[in-house]
Parts: sequence; C-alpha cells; structure tokens
Amino acid sequence: MTSLMQTYFAIRLSFTFVAEDIMNVLNDIEWEKGDYNFHIPTRPYERVFYIGSFMNQDIARFYRYIWWSDRHIYYGVTEGPPVLSPFNMGALQYMKVVVPSEYVRSELQNAGIRVDGVVPHGVRLDEIRSADPGPWRRIFGEKTVVLYVAHRNIRKGFKELVKAWKRTRASRDPDVLLVLHTSRTPNVNDSGYIIPEEGNIVVTDNILKLDRSSLYGLYRACDVYVHGALAEGFGIPILEAMAAGKPVLVIDAPPMNELTNDMTVKVEKEFIYNDRGVVTYRLRIPDLMDYAEKLDQLVYDAHLREELGARNAEKAEDYDIAKVYPRLRRFL
Repeated sequence: MTSLMQTYFAIRLSFTFVAEDIMNVLNDIEWEKGDYNFHIPTRPYERVFYIGSFMNQDIARFYRYIWWSDRHIYYGVTEGPPVLSPFNMGALQYMKVVVPSEYVRSELQNAGIRVDGVVPHGVRLDEIRSADPGPWRRIFGEKTVVLYVAHRNIRKGFKELVKAWKRTRASRDPDVLLVLHTSRTPNVNDSGYIIPEEGNIVVTDNILKLDRSSLYGLYRACDVYVHGALAEGFGIPILEAMAAGKPVLVIDAPPMNELTNDMTVKVEKEFIYNDRGVVTYRLRIPDLMDYAEKLDQLVYDAHLREELGARNAEKAEDYDIAKVYPRLRRFL
C-alpha cells in the first residue's frame, strides 16, 4: 500500500509550495494535484494526508477515502474560528490533526477540535539564498524597495497598507518604491480592494505567473519586507523574506509575531469577519500612524535594516524544510 497526499487546489500558491516541499522531504507519498471533488479512489492506501486551508472542503474529502485507508491526517490552517458542518466535525474524530502554528492550535481547540501536534511550515533556505536578485534590481535601479507578497483578499490588508503608506515620508520620495506582488483582480467584487497605482506604488501583473526562483530573487532584491496581512494561519512569505536576510514588518498578532517580533505594528481593533459563509477571519486592524512610522523607520535606517535582516536570517535556520517536515512522520 502507498500513502496519498490530497490538496484541494493545485493553484493555491502557498499550499502547492508546501505540498511540493513535503514531497521533497517525505518521498514515499503520492500527491494528487488539483480539485478532485469527484475523484473516486481505485485502491487502498496505507494513510491519506490532507493538506489545505479551506477546512470544510478539505475535511469533506475524508468521506471519499474512509473505506480506503486506516489512517487519516489533516495538516492545515484556519485564519479565524473554523467554519465546519456537523458532518465534518464528526470526520475530525477519525483524523489526526496537525497545524503549523500555536495560533491555529488555539483557534481549533477553542472550537472543541482536538489538535495532535504543531509542525511549522518550512522554507527552502538554500534556494532562497542562492536566488538571483539581479533581474529585479535592474528594474528597480537604486531605489529602496518595500515589498509585500500576497493574494488579493480582505484578510491580506492591502487597503490598510496603502492607507498607512500614504502617511509616510517614503510615499513622497522618488527614490523609494512600494512593490505589491499580487494579482490585479481581487477575488471579491468590491472596489475597496482595488489598489491605486499612483505615486511610487507598483502592482505586479499576477502572483501566479512567477516561478520560485524569480520569487526568491524578488525577496532578495527588496530592502524591506512588509507582511500586511490582518489574519493568517501561518505566513510563509514572512519566513521566505527572513531567509533572504530582510527586515520584516508585521501586525503585532499571532501567528505573524510567532515568526518575527523584532518590528511590529500596534493593533487598533479586532473583529471576526465572515467571508461568504465559507471561512471566517480574525481580522486585526492596525494603527495607521504607528504603521506609517515603522515603515519610514525601516526605509530610512539602513543600520536597523541590516541588524534585523541578520537576526531574521539566523531565525530562519530553524525552518529549513529538511529540519521541519521530517517531524510530520510521527503523525503519519
């Protein structure tokens, strides 16, 4: 018998990367890529390993494999109190649940879901550190670059970041760029998510078009990484930027500050947001003045950037995929 890894979306950038990295370390697992809503198993498996972030859809796949495997493991996240049907809450009783952050453990346990362990996501340290920043630096020239990498969604905080940016001295400086590596079209029909390309704000064409090598080169080419997410289950780009030796600015809330807490933005308020009845997000809204001050501090203090970047690079050593993903074996 073999072990099977099931992912819900092949195009979900972060979880596609996670699945590839797990396969790279645990090479005795098959991977079914894509949305297999109607897939019917054709043979038994020693274990089925589900990975994702849309918990209700992820866990629903359990019922397709219930008679085809004796062991079921879920490795995934939630960005707020989980939305689960009673049917899928029942499925969790027959699965081991592993999560990547203490924050996710807390959210699930508060919802009455047993968590069997915490194994953080990993990054490819060697590939990140050897990536070529040259093509990007030729585009940016000598400008100081502040970078954010994320899909367009309310929880990613683009609107709040742009509001804070407009309050900065850096926003009026022709020698500074705010580069938002995302998709031009938001995944909800709301004009509030449209990012104005004005002044020194640059929006990339499509986050899904960049391969890992180019993405890692982009991290290395920036001077400051700001992860503006208002809610996360983990925050892989934070680690990728840390591995590239960059200073990182995050909202002062878990799980973002579980990874780095050297430079954080005060939270002004917090609330639960229900996204189309599918998922909920625990959104932390930043203090915009504090946000702007921290951005300016990082842009104009090269010594601070160097100090924080070196510290982050050292912290990232603990998250190399070769160190973290073997820890999943005890649950498999």
